[in-house]
Amino acid sequence: MTLVPRMFSASLIAAALIVGSAAQATQIGSIIASIPAGNGFTSLDICTRTNVSGDAFKHVRDDYTAPMVQPLPMVWFIVNKPGTNVTTSAAGLLYPRIGAYRKGMGCTVIRNAAAERALRAQPFAPIATKAASTAPWPAGEGSAEVSLLTSDQQATLTRHADALFKETETNTAKRTNSYALLVAKNGHLVFERYASNYNREQRQIGWSMTKSLTAIVAGLMEKDGQISADAPVGLKSWSGTAKAAITWRQLLNMASGLQWDESGATSPNDVYEMLFNNEDDAAYAANKPQAYAPGSHYTYNTGAQTIAMAAMKEKLGGTHQAIYNYYQTKLFAPLGIRNGIVEPDYAGTPIGGARGVLRPVDWLRLGQLLVNEGAWNGQQMLSRNWVNFMMTPSPANPAYAGSIWTKSWSDLPDSLRARLPDDTVFFAGLQGQFVVMIPSHQLLLARMGVTFDPAKTNQDVFSTVADLVEQGL
Repeated sequence: MTLVPRMFSASLIAAALIVGSAAQATQIGSIIASIPAGNGFTSLDICTRTNVSGDAFKHVRDDYTAPMVQPLPMVWFIVNKPGTNVTTSAAGLLYPRIGAYRKGMGCTVIRNAAAERALRAQPFAPIATKAASTAPWPAGEGSAEVSLLTSDQQATLTRHADALFKETETNTAKRTNSYALLVAKNGHLVFERYASNYNREQRQIGWSMTKSLTAIVAGLMEKDGQISADAPVGLKSWSGTAKAAITWRQLLNMASGLQWDESGATSPNDVYEMLFNNEDDAAYAANKPQAYAPGSHYTYNTGAQTIAMAAMKEKLGGTHQAIYNYYQTKLFAPLGIRNGIVEPDYAGTPIGGARGVLRPVDWLRLGQLLVNEGAWNGQQMLSRNWVNFMMTPSPANPAYAGSIWTKSWSDLPDSLRARLPDDTVFFAGLQGQFVVMIPSHQLLLARMGVTFDPAKTNQDVFSTVADLVEQGL
């Protein structure tokens, strides 16, 4: 799976320390070219994690953000205004980026004070969240029903949770930083644990798990008759071009054929350019040239689901308020998702590939909706055809379905893959965000955190799932 890589590679860091050869000079040039996006990442990451998630500034800066953008902290200058914005620049002067916080919308990265004034002038009316119900999850906010587990199952989960939350690394850049682990079985929350200083009410960035959320929103529009999986996306900027033939299925399968580099081979790559150096993320992605025939080639592309959000926004009238109202009233409110957001870019498009910020219990609710085959409280919210599309491997890549990963995922160790049921699918995001779903067992597991050791986190998460399956959970 290709997710957003660290901003700078180890080789670039080494080149920054010793400038000698022409190749090293080129690497230095790559570092300099990456500074604007690095500043953008820093400002947005700190802004969201402090103002939306409620983490402490120093903890986020030093333990979560700094390891992602080395060696930028050697020269960065950060001004944090709680509840307002976070500004990062190099040496206090170069390539400033602002993470601007707006209540009800989260944070948006912009370049200067004038853009911030224009951003804050954009009209917006947040939708009030209803009072919480004390009913059991997922209908309400009841606590985990641990009594539904056998003593052996409880012991297995406790053992795995202890391992997930235990931090043995003294090197910040190698820690796993788990802060949430939840398990649901047969529609009941049966296990829930948070790291110290974390709690259920904190919304957390899902990174690329947002892609799955976006596909669910598209499924609501399909149920409403506004889109169809095999109909063209209909993005206005594609009208009259070869891209007009790209379908929703192809877009959400990561098989649009658009040229895209998210591999880390270039610095900064397309995803960093889009997220941190552009005001209109969807336009950046949509304007990429056509490299392959639609449907013929898989390319992991964080821009795809943001294009999807832009197309849905157009169908709803073209404003951020319209798409916000749609996902809040059609999806979040019925599911009991509290205060969740998909942070928008400056152009007002929710960044559907990366910026969903929900409580862990709410990310788990989205998984439960799919395990329920799109039904919720007796209402068929998503068509079964759409759920089947989301769960079925793409013709272009068996590891990827309709914005959901399958057990063919290349980062899953073979020994664990063999222990998982064939219908295992999952949401996945940068830094070890997971919602694992096994419909045949009515089993879900969510893990959230900021891992810098993805191999260990992958092993810990999927070995937990495999052990639970083997124990009959």
